[in-house]
Amino acid sequence: MTRGVAATLPLPFRRAPDERAQALALFNRRPEILWFGFAGGFEAAEAVIRLTALPQGVLGGGGAAALNGGVIAAGFDAAVVLTGLGHYDTDTVVTLNLAVQFLHLARPAPALAFRARATRTTRHVCFVEGSLSDGETVFATCTGMVMPVYAG
Repeated sequence: MTRGVAATLPLPFRRAPDERAQALALFNRRPEILWFGFAGGFEAAEAVIRLTALPQGVLGGGGAAALNGGVIAAGFDAAVVLTGLGHYDTDTVVTLNLAVQFLHLARPAPALAFRARATRTTRHVCFVEGSLSDGETVFATCTGMVMPVYAG
């Protein structure tokens, strides 16, 4: 993830590709995902969140034309939840813990993406790590835990 820190290998998603595709379609229609201008996807063993729009209020971090910290935290929250949706047979995954480390101002760019991967899963908890990067520079990292919620 960052220079000098060894990244943990991601775990392959447990849900079948067609189940992930269905969960992804529901995820991308969620009001909060649309409001932030996010779009989710699955690439290899990672959940990826990209910015498809820049709604008013997402810029201004550090007094500059950079993503503000709340938007970065929301992007990581979306990425860790989407990671959980790739592992659990449910449409509801909740965040138990999310820690964000801000490293550099993140100015919007076409390649800017939140990437998250599971490092360990149990029946009840998925441990996730992630990064916000443009492919060259890592702007922020996160660790988190999500939990599946099953109906009834």
